[in-house]
Amino acid sequence: MLQATRRPIAADVAAMPKVRFGNLAGVATRVLLVAAALVLAIVLVKVALQWQARTTIRAVQVEGELRHVDRRALAARVAPLAKGNYFSVDLGAMQAAVLAAPWVDEVIVSRRWPDGIRLQVREKQPVALWGAGGLISSRGDLFVPGDLAAQSVDTASLPILFGPGSKGTYVMEQYRAMNSILRMVDMHIVELQLTDRMSWFLRLDNGIQLVVDQADTIAKLQRFVYLYDRQLRPDAGNIATIDLRYRNGVSVGWKAPGTMPVQATKA
Repeated sequence: MLQATRRPIAADVAAMPKVRFGNLAGVATRVLLVAAALVLAIVLVKVALQWQARTTIRAVQVEGELRHVDRRALAARVAPLAKGNYFSVDLGAMQAAVLAAPWVDEVIVSRRWPDGIRLQVREKQPVALWGAGGLISSRGDLFVPGDLAAQSVDTASLPILFGPGSKGTYVMEQYRAMNSILRMVDMHIVELQLTDRMSWFLRLDNGIQLVVDQADTIAKLQRFVYLYDRQLRPDAGNIATIDLRYRNGVSVGWKAPGTMPVQATKA
């Protein structure tokens, strides 16, 4: 016959884990502090967003080493686009507007805390005149900035390039290639023209004018340099034109009256 085993109640109570009210109070305090910090952070973010939503762009700062770009005019150009607040203003539209200015080569548009826009501008560097009033930049870009004299552009040392409107970059590339060859005999181009038939007319700094066609242009110019260095240099002051449009020679036109041009002189 089974008998129930009785355990003293006091023993059971003693076996139960003891609750420490000090630990519970510490945990509750930490929870309250974290909750309060979260609430405070949310409130601060809301206040900041509301403040920014009411803050408009008030200043546009133009930076860079600029000689021909008018800083005030550039700031005025983007002023109509400075709509919205610090976060919503359209930086891409501002960049496009600045790049449309004739003298601007590159621009970085950024926000400036708390209510400004920063334009870091690089100005185009003209390396040649194009036609009557245009310029070609160091990148080969053709641009027309307006009255060059009024903008104090020093054009005296710039070569003059001519050609079809769509050939600006090509003419600039050929100018550089030709000039590198002519420097071998201490000459450089002061005027270069590309005709509609793709023939080249060059005026050099010593007054000699060259004519060359599009067939093997660089090779023919190299042949001229060879011939000039070995035969023509002593008479350079009396040479008016040299026609390089021959397969195996050149034609020399002299300044002195009555002098017959040398036809197809072999190199």
